[in-house]
Amino acid sequence: MTAYRTLADDPVTLAQLQPVDFMIALNALRDQYRVIPKMRRILADVAKTRHAKVPEIYHVLLKAYLKLSDFRSCANLLESMQKDGIPYRETTFHIMLDLCKHESQLQKAQSLLREMREKKMKLTSVTYLLMISICGRTKKPNLAREYFEEMPLFELERDITHYNALLNAYALARDLTGAQRVFEEMQEDGIRPDQYTYSSLVKVMKAKRLHHEAQKLIQEAEANGLKANVQVLSALGMNPEEILERFIQDRKSKENKGPKKKDVKQDKMGRRGEDKRDEEMFEMSRHDFNMLIIRSIRLNRFSQTPLIMEEMAKQGHRPDMFTFTAMIDANIKMDKYPEAKAIFNAMKNANIQPDVIAYSALIAGALSHVNVPESMEILKTMVVNDGLLPNRHTFNSLLSASVGEVDVNAFRVILRTMESLRIQPDQRSFNALLAAYALQGDLNEMILTFDDMTDSGVRPDALSYSILISGYLQNGDLRYSMEWYYKMMDKGFVPAPFLINNLMAALHGSGQGQQVLVLWNEMGRMDIRKNEQSYEIVLETCEKYGLEDARKQIEWEFQHYLARKSLLNPPPKDSKDPKDSK
Repeated sequence: MTAYRTLADDPVTLAQLQPVDFMIALNALRDQYRVIPKMRRILADVAKTRHAKVPEIYHVLLKAYLKLSDFRSCANLLESMQKDGIPYRETTFHIMLDLCKHESQLQKAQSLLREMREKKMKLTSVTYLLMISICGRTKKPNLAREYFEEMPLFELERDITHYNALLNAYALARDLTGAQRVFEEMQEDGIRPDQYTYSSLVKVMKAKRLHHEAQKLIQEAEANGLKANVQVLSALGMNPEEILERFIQDRKSKENKGPKKKDVKQDKMGRRGEDKRDEEMFEMSRHDFNMLIIRSIRLNRFSQTPLIMEEMAKQGHRPDMFTFTAMIDANIKMDKYPEAKAIFNAMKNANIQPDVIAYSALIAGALSHVNVPESMEILKTMVVNDGLLPNRHTFNSLLSASVGEVDVNAFRVILRTMESLRIQPDQRSFNALLAAYALQGDLNEMILTFDDMTDSGVRPDALSYSILISGYLQNGDLRYSMEWYYKMMDKGFVPAPFLINNLMAALHGSGQGQQVLVLWNEMGRMDIRKNEQSYEIVLETCEKYGLEDARKQIEWEFQHYLARKSLLNPPPKDSKDPKDSK
């Protein structure tokens, strides 16, 4: 970069630089700290030359924005290119489609595809892969199928990534029949399913409660030579420490066996090559470790993350942006803001640019554990020093961390800021605002916010209804709580156990014993897991209101529940030898 800067600072030599020179300089910055300001400076150099309208130069910065999850800046640069008359190429449209994928914007993606066709641009396998993936994100598997079926008409070859994207679209929509059909088509077309294929299929099978069938599928795949990786084992429900232990054992087993003779096989085209499948799966990649860390966080097993990092270091993998971001998030969720801040600083010291997600986690952590001014200072550093704009994830982190910490007026300021940046609130944004009004006891504003949510085209989820029900319960309005409970049921959402328990407790206190039994029976019908609190509430209700027939059956169930719990979670053994006490 020093050599480039010397040339660029001289007007004579700057005029002699070619587009490829600028692109080399830009690409050299991709993995550096404060990459965005440095890239912008190079684009300012480009603007002074006759190459100011070469789109390929701008593509490097656009891709950097996508990598750092700065979708707003990416969109702003695209608009600026269009305003300045910089032509859009095939790659430009692919970047815009990738942006649509990240933001789940199907209609906009379809509009871009029409524009590509109108301009007679070449549609490639990449174009269709992006469209199929966007359909998957928006749970439109049948539309994804249409794009998949179009490809042969344009003489475009479909590879395993297209089949996986289509299968995943059905999996995300929980359409097991559709996913299985794609799986069969892959094999009929000579495409060997990989770990991504099996993980998607296992997820939808487990969603349909076909646990035994999912296990059998993976056992058959392993018998045919496919080694289950982190994706597959996570989909099967293994926890991170079990997965890590399994991979360590596999690696040690391979080391003990020594080098293995490579098999030579022919592919479907008759080409000969080494079968490396068994060897490649013994080692965990950096991506595998990152997935384990993220899964540990999702399962609230935060204490596992240092162990995973330790094994990652033993295998020679350096942490990357995703590793650091996951570790920051884990420490924030463990209420360890100083540790998260230290990791954030270590990330910068390693010359790795924090992305918008890392900043979002740290901003939320500062708001929850320190104070508002520090969180605003971090936001300022993100925008001014690193040249990144907050996205929806940033604002959602702020809103979620602000619940119970700031008043509702501060929420309105955050939402207005989102609006000024043209960032549309999503489920998480509205749910945070609903929770803020519920905690404040402003039920009218809570309902108005719910109406705004639906009017904005944002579909309420189970959490949205749970917040409304809990809000009315906290304010002693059982009638409206039950009304929203049945609205939630009508929408097909399954209430969480705590919500049913709270409703049963309120009904018990208001003298509605029979209604408590109705909810109890609904828990069984919907296969909602009952806990000790559930049993205690309903047994107290039976005793208070003389519901003897129901009480006997529930007491019998409770004894079985306690016995199962004792078997699954035996009490810790006394480390002291009984003989020592004599």
